[in-house]
Amino acid sequence: MKTLTLIPIAALALCTTLAYAGDDAGTASTATGSNAAMTSDAVGGTPEGSSMSGAHVGKTRADVYQELQRAQKDGTLDRLNVLYGGQ
Repeated sequence: MKTLTLIPIAALALCTTLAYAGDDAGTASTATGSNAAMTSDAVGGTPEGSSMSGAHVGKTRADVYQELQRAQKDGTLDRLNVLYGGQ
């Protein structure tokens, strides 16, 4: 009798898991217009990769400097400074 009760509960749990599996697929495309510099890779939202040897692979100084220049040109840096009370 207990087994017959657990089968529908397990099936319901499986269905709800599958329903929410692709739920955040649309959040990656929310950056538009002047928010292009605030994508997940610019903010650090995505995990950095590693090389085949397991060494940590990150952004170079040149990459970070290019992101800074881009944020200054499109006004993202100014908006962040106003938002967080920067100079």
